[in-house]
Amino acid sequence: MKKIAVIGAAFSVGGAQTGSRRSALFYRQELLKKRSAWLWKSIIWQNTNSLQTYPNGIASIRASCQKLAHHVKLRRCGYFPVVIGGDHSCAIGTWNGMTDGKHPIGLLWIDAHFDAHTPATSQSKRIHGMPLAVLLGQGDRQLILQARAVVNPQYTVVFGVHSFEKGEPELMAQLNIRYYTTTEIEKRGLRICLQEAWRRVAACPQGFGVSLDLDSLDSSFAPAVSVPEPKGLSLPILVKTLQHLPKKGLKAVEIVEFNPYRERGKRTVQAMTTLIASLTPHKNK
Repeated sequence: MKKIAVIGAAFSVGGAQTGSRRSALFYRQELLKKRSAWLWKSIIWQNTNSLQTYPNGIASIRASCQKLAHHVKLRRCGYFPVVIGGDHSCAIGTWNGMTDGKHPIGLLWIDAHFDAHTPATSQSKRIHGMPLAVLLGQGDRQLILQARAVVNPQYTVVFGVHSFEKGEPELMAQLNIRYYTTTEIEKRGLRICLQEAWRRVAACPQGFGVSLDLDSLDSSFAPAVSVPEPKGLSLPILVKTLQHLPKKGLKAVEIVEFNPYRERGKRTVQAMTTLIASLTPHKNK
């Protein structure tokens, strides 16, 4: 049985609030209080806590993503990696660390946003709005860490999206990536849609991962996020569904965009712990 190895991504340069930089440190302190059996391996700190829009933040984000990828790669065989972020640009490091550059993996991207902008389509120029595009081999080459895409579009699904801009749906259509808006989820049911999405990503022969942005959840369950969006997913239904999904092929999980300075009553911390437990393939002994 693989034990959970938690790796912190103290990232905020590409995000909307500097508070996300403290996500891993704050979460680590909370788990230590509870004497969690999960193993903390490291926290990757960016070299600055100032927010920088494209192209100014590229050097810092590339360097920190390379370091994060290295640490994830070290843990991917003997452990089940769980990355705690930090703004969502950390996904560039996480999923590069989970691949060898030859065999792209599947990815379930649970998020209120696509995060699939390129510099040409982004209005804000924040790099945390670009990581999925980068993982698919699109956008600025300086952010693409390997010779080819590390995520296979055939086995990639965006789930829970309901805030996006021109250019992102078009890229999804161009790459034939399935996505589920909250409108479709409300109409068809979260359980049915998630089971369907899971089957698609789990069909990847090289395995798959889950990248979950906390802003995908209804804010009543997870208020401590940097870019809150109304009418998110129901945490109880999401967790109950995840608990019963087959975990074969699941390689790693990341939970991102936790901003501890916006926490209220430890609701977000509790949501994170519950989500990780529901996504863990094996229980720790």
